[in-house]
Amino acid sequence: MADAFGEVHAIVRPGLIVGAHDPTGRFTYWPHRVARGGEVLAPAPPERRVQFIDVRDLGSWLVDLSERRAAGAYNATHPGHPWGELLETCREVAGSDATFAWVPESFLVEREVGEWMELPLWIRAPEDAGMHDTDVARAIAAGLTFRPLAETVRDTLELAQPTADAGLSPEREAELLAAAHS
Repeated sequence: MADAFGEVHAIVRPGLIVGAHDPTGRFTYWPHRVARGGEVLAPAPPERRVQFIDVRDLGSWLVDLSERRAAGAYNATHPGHPWGELLETCREVAGSDATFAWVPESFLVEREVGEWMELPLWIRAPEDAGMHDTDVARAIAAGLTFRPLAETVRDTLELAQPTADAGLSPEREAELLAAAHS
């Protein structure tokens, strides 16, 4: 890159990009699932962190970096929200009666629950573990800021539709919940 752009270039490595018009369902699943209410299968432990970034935060920061002609390499994602905080925020924003059944990773693995898309945001593979454990201090020092999680969740509920390509089907979730309770 330095050969093409000289000394002033930025390399930005975003994490999972989410937001109001996200068609992938990787994040969208959770606000919509929690909004439906009832018992929600959730990957334990609730304090484990997940990292993602609202597209609007990333976009405005990229413009700012460009305007300042900032150079360097940056990991651009949120430092992370605990699963419990994410799901509680979804429940509060949606005004839902959802409850959470926190199931251990071993339970999910035994029942061959697919990480990432069948249970969006859940990652268990050691080679992918860094996806939710990325150091973003350099990007924050370079001005990356984040809107409140509730705003991302609210806008996702209002403007992004759930997709059949991501998340547990109601039948599969019911089957897993029954097994978790037995």
